[in-house]
Amino acid sequence: MIKRTLLIVTGEASGDLHGAELARALQQQEPSLSLLGMGGEKMKQAGVELIFDNRQLGIMGLVEVFRKWKTVLRAFETVKEVLERRVVDLVVLIDSPDFNLRVARLAKRMNRPTVYYIGPKIWAWRAGRIKTIKKWIDRMLVVFPFEERTYRDAGVPCEFVGHPLMDEIPTALDRKALRFRYGIPDEAVVVALLPGSRPMEIDRLLDGMAEAFRRIRKDFPDAVGILPVAVSLSMSEIRKRLADSEGIRENIRLVAGEAPQVLACADFSIVASGTATLEAAVVGTPMVVVYKVAALTELVARLLVKIRIVGLVNIIAGRSVAPELLQTDATPEKMAEAVLDHLRNPMKMQEQKKALEEVRRKLGPPGAARRAAEIILKLLSQTIRTVAA
Repeated sequence: MIKRTLLIVTGEASGDLHGAELARALQQQEPSLSLLGMGGEKMKQAGVELIFDNRQLGIMGLVEVFRKWKTVLRAFETVKEVLERRVVDLVVLIDSPDFNLRVARLAKRMNRPTVYYIGPKIWAWRAGRIKTIKKWIDRMLVVFPFEERTYRDAGVPCEFVGHPLMDEIPTALDRKALRFRYGIPDEAVVVALLPGSRPMEIDRLLDGMAEAFRRIRKDFPDAVGILPVAVSLSMSEIRKRLADSEGIRENIRLVAGEAPQVLACADFSIVASGTATLEAAVVGTPMVVVYKVAALTELVARLLVKIRIVGLVNIIAGRSVAPELLQTDATPEKMAEAVLDHLRNPMKMQEQKKALEEVRRKLGPPGAARRAAEIILKLLSQTIRTVAA
């Protein structure tokens, strides 16, 4: 029996988590499978042989990519070398479209089948990419129900597998037990701060969130802030930055990872736009969505983005259920105002919680990684090995 090899490629922390879940599901169904990957610690722990640590990347936006072009190039060259020198039967791409679509083109030229799991958000911007996807991708595995029809209408083989967060987030999170674990009084008002998993997001959002929390404490003096530090970030660096904000450090608890748990123990959250908004939705914690990118990236986005809302939680809901503060609107004053507006208005809090339940249902049932693995292995079984071992 020939031992088959898959290459899983992802460019950031959230992809590392999804890649790890997929790797486990693949190995449960096919224990003899060999897995290579560009990922992080979670994929490594899941049994993937890492060819490049994606924690060196963590980039988003045009200007940001330019600043790290040498690292991006080195990552791409590493993937290319693996495809050239090792036997890889199928390539699985996870998110990170600017990088992964180039990998897809390379794989196609080498006659390696490609599966895209959690693909480009063509429904939001750069819809023209669907032509590229049709040319280079053999199968799309999408995580939002409305994506399946978009791809199929364009002639791209596609299946909706559900969102992996439904498996990755614990089903039973005890708010009281979590507060005890983090040393937070039961009666305290708790605000979760989620500035993102990329260093550039920390640079643009952390100080503003910390200042917003200071303003919140003027109205709620006993409020406690809690911040989950992504594995892609340095805990000591985050602690040092918060220490520079007078009166902040002692009132913001830092937790290594555990974003869902942190959200579950909070009354409200300030969340960087991205997957974390879906984590808050699954947990059921009301939020305000914030984000900042470089001015040039914003200018290009205004020309290309075809939707008026950017928070995934709002896009899935089909309406604005959580306020969004973007770019120049993402100020400490406006963040604090949005939080206080909800904390003072129980009815508004309840309305958002009800809307988040709707979002959670739209993410599909648990089992996304298992279903994705089944499809990938079926495609792999139909693949003829074209490179000699």
